[in-house]
Amino acid sequence: RRALVPVLGSVPDEDPRYRALDGVKTAVVQSWVERRSRLFQGLGELVELRQPWPGSAPRKSLAVRVDSSSELAAVLWLVLDGAPPADGAERLDRLVELAAPAIDNALQVRSMRDLIIKDDTASCFNRRYFEEFLPEELSRASRFRAPLSLIFFDLDNLKKVNNDHGHAVGSRTLYEVSLRVRAKIRKFDKLFRFGGDEFCIVLPETEWHGALEVAERVREFIAGRPFLTGSDGVEGGVAVTASFGIASFPLHARSKQGLIEQADRAMQRIKRVDKNAVGVAEIVEDGHGS
Repeated sequence: RRALVPVLGSVPDEDPRYRALDGVKTAVVQSWVERRSRLFQGLGELVELRQPWPGSAPRKSLAVRVDSSSELAAVLWLVLDGAPPADGAERLDRLVELAAPAIDNALQVRSMRDLIIKDDTASCFNRRYFEEFLPEELSRASRFRAPLSLIFFDLDNLKKVNNDHGHAVGSRTLYEVSLRVRAKIRKFDKLFRFGGDEFCIVLPETEWHGALEVAERVREFIAGRPFLTGSDGVEGGVAVTASFGIASFPLHARSKQGLIEQADRAMQRIKRVDKNAVGVAEIVEDGHGS
Protein backbone atom coordinates (compact mmCIF):
# COMPACT_ATOMS: atom_id res chain seq x y z
CA ARG A 1 0.00 0.00 0.00
CA ARG A 2 3.03 2.23 0.35
CA ALA A 3 4.56 2.83 -3.05
CA LEU A 4 7.79 4.52 -4.07
CA VAL A 5 8.83 7.40 -1.82
CA PRO A 6 11.62 9.46 -3.44
CA VAL A 7 13.99 11.59 -1.39
CA LEU A 8 12.55 14.85 -2.69
CA GLY A 9 8.87 14.13 -2.14
CA SER A 10 6.21 11.60 -1.19
CA VAL A 11 3.23 9.91 -2.79
CA PRO A 12 -0.13 11.22 -1.55
CA ASP A 13 -2.46 8.78 0.22
CA GLU A 14 -4.99 8.86 -2.59
CA ASP A 15 -2.45 7.69 -5.15
CA PRO A 16 -3.85 4.60 -6.96
CA ARG A 17 -0.49 2.83 -6.56
CA TYR A 18 -1.31 2.38 -2.88
CA ARG A 19 -4.50 0.49 -3.66
CA ALA A 20 -2.76 -1.58 -6.35
CA LEU A 21 -0.49 -3.17 -3.75
CA ASP A 22 -3.10 -3.62 -1.02
CA GLY A 23 -3.17 -7.04 0.58
CA VAL A 24 0.04 -8.67 -0.65
CA LYS A 25 1.19 -11.45 1.69
CA THR A 26 4.75 -11.92 2.90
CA ALA A 27 5.15 -15.27 1.16
CA VAL A 28 3.99 -13.81 -2.15
CA VAL A 29 6.47 -10.95 -1.92
CA GLN A 30 9.39 -13.20 -0.98
CA SER A 31 8.61 -15.59 -3.82
CA TRP A 32 8.27 -12.71 -6.25
CA VAL A 33 11.59 -11.20 -5.14
CA GLU A 34 13.43 -14.52 -5.51
CA ARG A 35 12.12 -15.09 -9.03
CA ARG A 36 12.74 -11.55 -10.22
CA SER A 37 16.02 -10.56 -8.60
CA ARG A 38 17.28 -9.28 -11.96
CA LEU A 39 14.86 -6.36 -11.67
CA PHE A 40 16.77 -5.15 -8.62
CA GLN A 41 20.22 -5.23 -10.23
CA GLY A 42 21.87 -1.86 -9.71
CA LEU A 43 19.27 -0.74 -7.17
CA GLY A 44 21.03 -2.05 -4.09
CA GLU A 45 20.14 -4.63 -1.47
CA LEU A 46 16.54 -5.50 -0.66
CA VAL A 47 16.26 -5.12 3.12
CA GLU A 48 13.58 -5.11 5.78
CA LEU A 49 12.89 -1.56 6.87
CA ARG A 50 13.59 -1.23 10.59
CA GLN A 51 14.20 2.49 10.93
CA PRO A 52 11.40 4.92 11.86
CA TRP A 53 9.72 6.77 9.01
CA PRO A 54 7.61 9.96 9.23
CA GLY A 55 3.86 9.48 8.95
CA SER A 56 1.91 6.24 9.06
CA ALA A 57 3.58 3.06 7.81
CA PRO A 58 2.80 -0.65 7.84
CA ARG A 59 4.37 -2.67 10.63
CA LYS A 60 6.02 -5.06 8.17
CA SER A 61 7.57 -3.49 5.12
CA LEU A 62 10.25 -4.07 2.57
CA ALA A 63 12.61 -1.39 1.34
CA VAL A 64 14.91 -1.09 -1.63
CA ARG A 65 18.11 0.52 -0.41
CA VAL A 66 19.49 2.50 -3.31
CA ASP A 67 23.08 3.58 -3.93
CA SER A 68 26.21 2.15 -2.34
CA SER A 69 26.14 4.60 0.55
CA SER A 70 24.31 4.09 3.84
CA GLU A 71 21.74 6.69 2.85
CA LEU A 72 18.23 5.44 2.11
CA ALA A 73 17.52 7.11 -1.23
CA ALA A 74 14.20 5.47 -2.08
CA VAL A 75 11.71 3.16 -0.42
CA LEU A 76 9.28 0.56 -1.76
CA TRP A 77 6.50 0.16 0.80
CA LEU A 78 4.44 -3.04 0.74
CA VAL A 79 1.63 -4.16 3.04
CA LEU A 80 2.37 -7.79 3.77
CA ASP A 81 -0.92 -9.15 5.07
CA GLY A 82 -4.30 -9.93 3.55
CA ALA A 83 -5.20 -11.99 0.52
CA PRO A 84 -3.07 -11.27 -2.55
CA PRO A 85 -4.84 -10.22 -5.74
CA ALA A 86 -4.60 -12.68 -8.62
CA ASP A 87 -2.38 -10.35 -10.59
CA GLY A 88 -0.33 -9.15 -7.59
CA ALA A 89 3.04 -10.32 -8.92
CA GLU A 90 2.42 -8.65 -12.28
CA ARG A 91 1.59 -5.40 -10.52
CA LEU A 92 4.80 -5.60 -8.53
CA ASP A 93 6.73 -6.24 -11.74
CA ARG A 94 5.24 -3.17 -13.31
CA LEU A 95 5.88 -1.04 -10.23
CA VAL A 96 9.59 -1.88 -10.13
CA GLU A 97 9.93 -1.38 -13.89
CA LEU A 98 8.54 2.14 -13.39
CA ALA A 99 10.49 2.75 -10.19
CA ALA A 100 13.93 1.87 -11.55
CA PRO A 101 14.25 4.79 -14.02
CA ALA A 102 12.64 7.16 -11.51
CA ILE A 103 15.21 6.21 -8.89
CA ASP A 104 18.01 6.50 -11.43
CA ASN A 105 16.84 9.98 -12.40
CA ALA A 106 16.63 11.03 -8.76
CA LEU A 107 20.18 9.85 -8.12
CA GLN A 108 21.44 11.68 -11.20
CA VAL A 109 19.78 14.88 -9.99
CA ARG A 110 21.40 14.43 -6.58
CA SER A 111 24.79 13.78 -8.18
CA MET A 112 24.50 16.94 -10.27
CA ARG A 113 23.59 18.97 -7.20
CA ASP A 114 26.56 17.49 -5.34
CA LEU A 115 28.85 18.69 -8.13
CA ILE A 116 27.51 22.20 -7.65
CA ILE A 117 27.60 22.42 -3.85
CA LYS A 118 30.55 20.17 -2.89
CA ASP A 119 34.24 21.04 -2.72
CA ASP A 120 36.18 18.27 -4.49
CA THR A 121 39.40 18.69 -2.54
CA ALA A 122 38.03 18.79 1.01
CA SER A 123 34.88 16.74 0.39
CA CYS A 124 32.66 19.20 2.25
CA PHE A 125 30.34 21.98 1.08
CA ASN A 126 31.80 24.81 -0.99
CA ARG A 127 31.70 28.61 -0.90
CA ARG A 128 28.92 28.74 -3.51
CA TYR A 129 26.57 26.76 -1.28
CA PHE A 130 27.64 28.75 1.78
CA GLU A 131 26.46 31.96 0.09
CA GLU A 132 23.06 30.33 -0.43
CA PHE A 133 22.75 28.44 2.85
CA LEU A 134 23.71 31.10 5.41
CA PRO A 135 21.04 33.68 4.40
CA GLU A 136 18.38 30.96 4.52
CA GLU A 137 19.45 29.89 8.00
CA LEU A 138 19.63 33.49 9.20
CA SER A 139 16.12 34.10 7.90
CA ARG A 140 14.88 31.01 9.71
CA ALA A 141 16.68 32.01 12.92
CA SER A 142 15.15 35.48 12.76
CA ARG A 143 11.66 34.13 12.10
CA PHE A 144 11.77 31.72 15.03
CA ARG A 145 13.89 33.96 17.26
CA ALA A 146 16.55 31.29 17.53
CA PRO A 147 20.32 31.74 17.83
CA LEU A 148 22.78 30.78 15.11
CA SER A 149 26.56 30.67 15.29
CA LEU A 150 29.31 30.84 12.71
CA ILE A 151 32.79 29.42 13.28
CA PHE A 152 35.61 30.50 10.98
CA PHE A 153 38.89 28.61 11.16
CA ASP A 154 42.12 28.79 9.24
CA LEU A 155 44.90 26.19 9.15
CA ASP A 156 47.97 27.78 10.69
CA ASN A 157 50.70 26.00 8.77
CA LEU A 158 49.29 24.60 5.52
CA LYS A 159 51.69 26.78 3.51
CA LYS A 160 54.62 25.07 5.23
CA VAL A 161 53.08 21.65 4.51
CA ASN A 162 52.83 22.58 0.82
CA ASN A 163 56.41 23.86 0.74
CA ASP A 164 57.87 20.85 2.57
CA HIS A 165 55.83 18.03 1.03
CA GLY A 166 54.14 19.38 -2.09
CA HIS A 167 50.61 20.54 -2.91
CA ALA A 168 49.27 16.99 -3.30
CA VAL A 169 50.03 16.35 0.38
CA GLY A 170 48.47 19.72 1.23
CA SER A 171 45.27 18.73 -0.59
CA ARG A 172 45.11 15.40 1.23
CA THR A 173 45.58 17.27 4.49
CA LEU A 174 42.57 19.46 3.69
CA TYR A 175 40.54 16.31 3.09
CA GLU A 176 41.59 14.76 6.40
CA VAL A 177 40.83 18.01 8.22
CA SER A 178 37.33 17.91 6.76
CA LEU A 179 36.85 14.32 7.97
CA ARG A 180 37.95 15.20 11.50
CA VAL A 181 35.74 18.28 11.69
CA ARG A 182 32.64 16.48 10.42
CA ALA A 183 33.20 13.79 13.05
CA LYS A 184 32.87 16.43 15.78
CA ILE A 185 29.78 18.37 14.63
CA ARG A 186 26.10 17.47 14.49
CA LYS A 187 24.47 16.07 11.37
CA PHE A 188 22.53 19.28 10.73
CA ASP A 189 25.58 21.53 11.20
CA LYS A 190 27.32 22.36 7.94
CA LEU A 191 31.03 22.52 7.15
CA PHE A 192 32.15 24.67 4.22
CA ARG A 193 35.51 25.28 2.61
CA PHE A 194 35.46 29.05 2.38
CA GLY A 195 38.61 29.28 0.28
CA GLY A 196 42.25 28.17 0.38
CA ASP A 197 42.89 26.76 3.85
CA GLU A 198 39.95 28.59 5.45
CA PHE A 199 36.79 26.78 6.54
CA CYS A 200 33.58 27.77 8.26
CA ILE A 201 30.96 25.89 10.22
CA VAL A 202 27.33 27.01 10.44
CA LEU A 203 25.66 25.93 13.69
CA PRO A 204 21.87 26.45 13.68
CA GLU A 205 20.13 26.93 17.03
CA THR A 206 23.45 27.42 18.80
CA GLU A 207 24.53 30.34 20.99
CA TRP A 208 28.14 31.51 21.23
CA HIS A 209 29.03 29.38 24.27
CA GLY A 210 27.79 26.24 22.50
CA ALA A 211 29.84 27.21 19.46
CA LEU A 212 32.86 27.73 21.72
CA GLU A 213 32.56 24.15 22.96
CA VAL A 214 32.36 22.87 19.39
CA ALA A 215 35.34 24.95 18.28
CA GLU A 216 37.49 23.75 21.18
CA ARG A 217 36.53 20.15 20.45
CA VAL A 218 37.45 20.55 16.77
CA ARG A 219 40.68 22.43 17.57
CA GLU A 220 41.85 19.67 19.91
CA PHE A 221 40.97 16.96 17.39
CA ILE A 222 42.95 18.70 14.64
CA ALA A 223 46.01 19.42 16.78
CA GLY A 224 45.86 16.22 18.81
CA ARG A 225 47.55 13.86 16.36
CA PRO A 226 49.44 14.09 13.05
CA PHE A 227 47.77 13.80 9.66
CA LEU A 228 48.67 11.43 6.82
CA THR A 229 50.12 8.67 9.00
CA GLY A 230 48.81 5.74 6.93
CA SER A 231 50.83 3.41 4.75
CA ASP A 232 50.80 5.89 1.87
CA GLY A 233 51.31 8.92 4.10
CA VAL A 234 54.27 11.05 5.09
CA GLU A 235 56.89 9.61 7.41
CA GLY A 236 56.04 10.79 10.89
CA GLY A 237 52.85 12.39 9.62
CA VAL A 238 52.05 16.07 9.22
CA ALA A 239 51.36 18.28 12.25
CA VAL A 240 48.59 20.83 11.69
CA THR A 241 46.89 23.36 13.95
CA ALA A 242 44.09 25.82 13.34
CA SER A 243 42.88 29.19 14.65
CA PHE A 244 39.17 29.81 15.22
CA GLY A 245 36.82 32.78 15.36
CA ILE A 246 33.19 32.71 16.51
CA ALA A 247 30.30 35.09 15.91
CA SER A 248 26.66 34.51 16.82
CA PHE A 249 23.31 35.83 15.65
CA PRO A 250 21.84 38.03 17.01
CA LEU A 251 24.42 38.83 19.71
CA HIS A 252 27.35 39.83 17.50
CA ALA A 253 25.65 40.59 14.17
CA ARG A 254 22.23 40.42 12.52
CA SER A 255 23.22 40.18 8.86
CA LYS A 256 25.12 37.66 6.79
CA GLN A 257 27.97 40.05 6.03
CA GLY A 258 28.15 41.26 9.60
CA LEU A 259 28.35 37.73 10.93
CA ILE A 260 31.11 36.80 8.47
CA GLU A 261 33.13 39.92 9.27
CA GLN A 262 32.82 39.43 13.02
CA ALA A 263 33.84 35.76 12.91
CA ASP A 264 36.74 36.50 10.57
CA ARG A 265 37.90 39.40 12.73
CA ALA A 266 37.88 37.18 15.84
CA MET A 267 39.91 34.54 13.97
CA GLN A 268 42.46 37.07 12.67
CA ARG A 269 42.90 38.40 16.19
CA ILE A 270 43.84 34.90 17.36
CA LYS A 271 46.24 34.37 14.47
CA ARG A 272 48.09 37.59 15.30
CA VAL A 273 48.59 36.57 18.92
CA ASP A 274 49.32 32.87 19.43
CA LYS A 275 47.39 30.70 16.91
CA ASN A 276 45.93 27.27 17.70
CA ALA A 277 43.25 28.90 19.84
CA VAL A 278 39.64 30.10 19.74
CA GLY A 279 38.43 33.71 19.77
CA VAL A 280 34.91 35.07 20.19
CA ALA A 281 33.67 38.21 18.44
CA GLU A 282 33.22 41.42 20.40
CA ILE A 283 29.72 42.72 21.00
CA VAL A 284 29.17 45.93 19.04
CA GLU A 285 26.42 48.53 19.02
CA ASP A 286 24.85 47.24 22.25
CA GLY A 287 24.44 43.76 20.84
CA HIS A 288 22.83 44.96 17.58
CA GLY A 289 25.61 44.01 15.20
CA SER A 290 25.66 45.01 11.58
